[in-house]
Amino acid sequence: MEQFIRDYIIHHFLHSDLFSKNQFGFLKGRSTMLQLLHIMEEWTAALENGGQINIIYTDFEKAFDKVPHHLLLKKTAEL
Repeated sequence: MEQFIRDYIIHHFLHSDLFSKNQFGFLKGRSTMLQLLHIMEEWTAALENGGQINIIYTDFEKAFDKVPHHLLLKKTAEL
């Protein structure tokens, strides 16, 4: 069920151009390893230029495990 919902959401976001260029992790060609390399490059440049770095990282890996699936199905049926 999670795969069906994920595929539906990904398809909608891709065709509606809703993903930020900073989105990594579950898109083809946008791995978390690529994200780490990208951000390390930005942080290194900021520090070399005397800047400061403030970050907040979140992990939504188990997000769908916490949401009632019957409510998700109801919402997708309304679309």
